[in-house]
Amino acid sequence: FMREEMAQREAAELRRGQRKPRSPHGWGLLEALWLLAFYEPVVTEGHLRRKNLEFIFIRFSAWEFAGCDKLWAGLVTTLCHHVRQHFGALPLSVFHVLGSRPRFASGFSQREWILKKGTCLRLWGLLLVLAVGIAILLVALLVPGIKDHHALKVVGSAVASLSGSSLVLGALSILKNFLVSEKKKIERLTNSDRFAGQLGFMSKIREEVEVLVDYLAFMEVFERRRLRVVMEITSLDLCYPEKVAGVFNAMATLLSDANAPFIFLLAVDPSVIVPCLEQTGCMKGLADNGYLYLNRAVTLPFSIPEMGARSRLRSVAAAIQTREDLMYRII
Repeated sequence: FMREEMAQREAAELRRGQRKPRSPHGWGLLEALWLLAFYEPVVTEGHLRRKNLEFIFIRFSAWEFAGCDKLWAGLVTTLCHHVRQHFGALPLSVFHVLGSRPRFASGFSQREWILKKGTCLRLWGLLLVLAVGIAILLVALLVPGIKDHHALKVVGSAVASLSGSSLVLGALSILKNFLVSEKKKIERLTNSDRFAGQLGFMSKIREEVEVLVDYLAFMEVFERRRLRVVMEITSLDLCYPEKVAGVFNAMATLLSDANAPFIFLLAVDPSVIVPCLEQTGCMKGLADNGYLYLNRAVTLPFSIPEMGARSRLRSVAAAIQTREDLMYRII
């Protein structure tokens, strides 16, 4: 149903003169890499009014990470891993090195891309210096009468190596981010006994989340649609109390940015979660009231009534009808 609704919204935007959405896959990957390297995205008023939405659904079962010392770190790593998998590792790696944070347009400007003049000047300068160094080196090696000048060879090789090393370092940084994902970075931080107890630990995690938010904002402008990352959190009521509080803290960290495109769907039993929260130290200042903390953490709470006996029988009958093997066994 949601796919049909998204298709209808895309068609409506096309009828209003909006350009067709694009994807960072196939030929679109080359266009995305070009824009990442040389252009800065701009969030315009027209972009904010776009009705075309794409939802990225991520399922997080807390029970799968219950054995981890830091359950909330599993939440962040799952988010980073699925976003990286959805868009591809290469665009995100290039964004870490060359990407820039999107800016908001001033006035009624509809220009969505601004050329990064500083990056272009630095690149052309490096290429020019590299060409000059190679030219000097070739002259010192091939031109008769100049071959004996050792100093010219040293100057040419030094100029070529310095300019070439800058380009190689940039390529190596992209390769490093391509091989070492955000998930691995966070796992290394959580496994480090030397760093885990310092204040800089959460700062590093926050930096990774900010890069992810900026990358999603870039992909919104590139794909010409709005993005929403929907994270379904289940089985939290099966974990230990201190780990439950850690997941709520991670949710607060991810949602602290007003522009973060995250939506959390928390499926829990309050009668189980509230005692877990009240056993931890996060209730200070709330009169040890777990329900008050839960109401502040959840923006739109709603409950599903308990299923009656007839509803359970109908659900079992419907499940059996879809499984022929179960029907034969009952018969």
